[in-house]
Amino acid sequence: MSKKAYLLIESEPGSTSQLISDLTSVKEVVAVEFVSGPYDFIAEIEVEDVDELGNLITKVVHPIKGIDRTVTCISIE
Repeated sequence: MSKKAYLLIESEPGSTSQLISDLTSVKEVVAVEFVSGPYDFIAEIEVEDVDELGNLITKVVHPIKGIDRTVTCISIE
């Protein structure tokens, strides 16, 4: 059974369009929404297990240019 998580993202100014493009190119990212409030984007992620989630965020998402900081919220189903 797959695991779902929501990644709350703070971005660097001026990186909106490239950041959305880079995030949506990651196969595990199923949706990206631009939002108002303390975060700039929310990305919905689906993976097979929690270990895969950690690796994806640290090795694939964090290196994306324009991402300043993230908070991960794992869905409990």
